[in-house]
Amino acid sequence: MRIGYFEPLTRAWERMKNILWQPFDLSKWLVLGFSAWLAGLADGAGGGGGKYVFDDEQLLSRTDIHSGNELLRNAGEWIFWLPILFIVIMAVAAVLVLILWLSSRAKFIYLDNVINNRAQIVDPWHRFRDLGNSLFLWRLAFLVACGLVVIVLALVFMAPAATLSVSDALAGLSFAAMGFGVLILVAFGIVAAYIGLFLEAFVIPIMYKYDLTAMEAWRSLIPWLRAKPWHFILYGLFVLALIFCFVLIFGLFCVLTCCIVALPYVGTVILLPFYVLYRLFSVEFLAQFDPGFDLYALPEDAAAE
Repeated sequence: MRIGYFEPLTRAWERMKNILWQPFDLSKWLVLGFSAWLAGLADGAGGGGGKYVFDDEQLLSRTDIHSGNELLRNAGEWIFWLPILFIVIMAVAAVLVLILWLSSRAKFIYLDNVINNRAQIVDPWHRFRDLGNSLFLWRLAFLVACGLVVIVLALVFMAPAATLSVSDALAGLSFAAMGFGVLILVAFGIVAAYIGLFLEAFVIPIMYKYDLTAMEAWRSLIPWLRAKPWHFILYGLFVLALIFCFVLIFGLFCVLTCCIVALPYVGTVILLPFYVLYRLFSVEFLAQFDPGFDLYALPEDAAAE
């Protein structure tokens, strides 16, 4: 089995040209661009009672800068603002969850439009309700888990910063612990980024073709990740190179259009060929591993008929 990178990109390019330019239809661009924009919505959300000063012996010490009355007054102000802050945080969280939900269903609408060379919103919105909800719950759980991991790692490895003012020896150990913590966070970030990439590129198409939940689709993909790990790792690096090229093109378009291309939805429509190309590239790449992953192939029962 030969796994290529430029070959599926070439096939995706030919399909993209057929979808968008043979023939050119502005209304189709607008609707397809809207589904692509919706699909990418969620991809696209010290102080205290003292300060550190140097004393006569150039040692780090702490001096109080607030009186007791000032501390009590500040505490009262914080108590007053806490309910408002809580409401604002909950409102922002609700909006972000809503965006994640909309984006999850729209990913199947966009994929369906691209695969079938059409531009629809209402009908696929209803057809992909269950798939969208499954993807939404998985993405929400994944984001919450990542947030908890980051918080735990930050507490474990960054807490030593509190000992920086104790002694030079402890300060050295603290810096070492923080440096190691940063490396762990970077490694975790890379793993999380790959998981998000595989979800978008491969899990969603598998869910779409076989009407599977997110967990079932992952179980179909994981054996291939174990059998061909380097091919998938190189896929991530290849996509990174494509993103770099896209950023350069996006910057050029921003200059040429006076940043009109940076406007929500409008920019998606203008750059729609790049978005369609990327969506098709992941589909073509996945199809190389197993004919069953080919979204353009008929299901076995339909082919038999």
